[in-house]
Amino acid sequence: MSVDRAGSSGPRRAAVRFVRTAALVGGLVAALASSGCATPPSHPALIRAQAEGERPPLFPMRRFVANIDAVGGFALSPDGSRLMNAETVGLDTGLAIRDAATGAPIARYPIGNQGRAGGTRQWLADSRHVVFSLDPRGDENIQLFVQDSADPTLRPWALTPWPGARSSVVGRSPGDARLRFVSNRRDPAVFDLYEADAATRTVVELARADANTRGWLLGRVRRLGEQDGADVAIEFVRPDGSWRTLYTVGGFDTWSVLRLDADSGRGWVLTNVGRDRTELVEIELATGRETVLGRHDTVDVDAAVFAGRSGPPIAYQVEAGLPRLHMLDATTGTALAAVAQRALEAGLIDEAPVLVRPQSVDDDRRRWIIRAVGRFDQAELLWDCDAGTLRRLDTHDPDDAARWLSPHEPFVFRASDGRTIHGLLTRPRGVSGPAPLVVSIHGGPWARDHWEPARFGPRQLLANRGYAVLQVDYRGSSGYGRDHLWAGARVYGERLQDDIAEAVEWAVQSGVADRDRIGLLGASFGGYSVLMQLIRRPHAYRCGVAIVGVADWPRTIENWPRYWGQRHWPERFYGRPEDPVERAEMLRQSPVSALDKIEAPLLVIHGSNDIRVMLQDSTDVVRSLRARGHPVSFLTFPDEGHSISKWRNRLAMWREIEDSFADCLGGASGGLDLFEAMPTRMRRDTY
Repeated sequence: MSVDRAGSSGPRRAAVRFVRTAALVGGLVAALASSGCATPPSHPALIRAQAEGERPPLFPMRRFVANIDAVGGFALSPDGSRLMNAETVGLDTGLAIRDAATGAPIARYPIGNQGRAGGTRQWLADSRHVVFSLDPRGDENIQLFVQDSADPTLRPWALTPWPGARSSVVGRSPGDARLRFVSNRRDPAVFDLYEADAATRTVVELARADANTRGWLLGRVRRLGEQDGADVAIEFVRPDGSWRTLYTVGGFDTWSVLRLDADSGRGWVLTNVGRDRTELVEIELATGRETVLGRHDTVDVDAAVFAGRSGPPIAYQVEAGLPRLHMLDATTGTALAAVAQRALEAGLIDEAPVLVRPQSVDDDRRRWIIRAVGRFDQAELLWDCDAGTLRRLDTHDPDDAARWLSPHEPFVFRASDGRTIHGLLTRPRGVSGPAPLVVSIHGGPWARDHWEPARFGPRQLLANRGYAVLQVDYRGSSGYGRDHLWAGARVYGERLQDDIAEAVEWAVQSGVADRDRIGLLGASFGGYSVLMQLIRRPHAYRCGVAIVGVADWPRTIENWPRYWGQRHWPERFYGRPEDPVERAEMLRQSPVSALDKIEAPLLVIHGSNDIRVMLQDSTDVVRSLRARGHPVSFLTFPDEGHSISKWRNRLAMWREIEDSFADCLGGASGGLDLFEAMPTRMRRDTY
């Protein structure tokens, strides 16, 4: 990691720098002294709460962003005999295999960096092999590996050892060790279809994509025109080898396949074709006839829940405020409620859950992993129907969360033009009256913030240090229908930004936020929004943290990877860089055109291998601000991409963020975390 703090000095930060250097040099001495490195808050509301004994202790930074003791993400093998889960092996990401009946460990494997999305891992149908993905450099050239859980050498098979290629699993055989995957090894712009056999460690090419191939199902998804945005045909192969079209879907429509069942002739998809919000639909593969299984009046259907390898969904999930599961199978719904009650009575969970849903089920539906999500906990429970047993699998914090962390509260307000805007608020424990506020702006913008339990993570870190945290699903966000999403098109630097500013005003008027102590934090489009908020200055923001933020929209779009293909979406939302008039408008709504208007201190962070937003964007921001002597710090990570994924780097990054907000907003700083003595490649860049 590289950091340069030119122009950002002060007694608090100087002390932290001295302590951090001592840690690297002094080792054990620093470890013994680290408990004295924390600095108290300077904001009056936090000082008052601390004096009255209402504030929680400052938990170590690593518990929030680099907890190497966490165990979770359990999945049952198809035959129900084994469990797979993620946990730390050594000091890095690892994979563990256990006996499902006893919990006894069978094997543990080190894996490495799984990238910005956390990677994927799943059992093959033989219940022996596991396929997982890695993003070693953070450049999203994802590689696939297969681990044989019976192999004592602990050496996974590199299924796609192809430099510069991106690969992903699209399906597995129902009865053996075969799987299908796609890769752009041959042509970076398209994805060919392959089949691999983990038992024989062989790979064969099944079909090559042409310029119009957009995906592979039990058939293919084919674009009908030469231009991005043309309709696409959902096609299936006939016995004679010819193709038949089941559906024609518009270029801006959603038609996402969840499961296709050739035996029953049915499929289940999430789609907004002919409607505003995404719904769960069952289709007849022979005729294309639809039956709506799930919908909501305010939000899209988030997901469907299946049990076992075949059959229809048993439930679907929506989130309008708190997440809710709507059961389609009443018998299963009754059983899940009974499991939750039994877990509560046995002390496996601490409170009645907000959401109970299956996480993994074996093919015979005899063993289930149930996720019980409460306000302060999220448990993974193994329910054995035959044995009648129920036990907790994941790491369970004793009572820190229930005592000291802060629940997430959904809120709704009406924007000045009448649009309804949803968001989430996290308030610091023990603080009465207006608190310093961090506005945490999600990326995308075609994404949304989700409610989650109050468990250790970045939002809880900020609340623990004394900040209220505001999140807003501004227009342009997904999850609330296509009208809400496209309402942000071409006004991403203006009306969309007004939604964020008006959410901040709502927090001030509601008595949550101190108007004079507001900071900004965001990544990707969120980082762009941090820069635009500082440029537009609807509030007296004290500071900002922009992570992999867009500064130049034409350059960003022109440099996106070839295989992304679907350029009609960004063209409709942002504009066409090749059109001089639209390019000028895109630049007008780009931070590079108005960096001279930024007055608040800024921390800029970027991964050098980012393929979504060029490092040059952050470099240009820093150089421009420094040219006029503006206080700006710049951190770069040579071994990261569009997100900072490695735990050592996350720890280093969040320590810088913590210190920045402590300086400008008046929250507490936890000081040195012993784990900071671990090596990191962070750099402090000077230009």
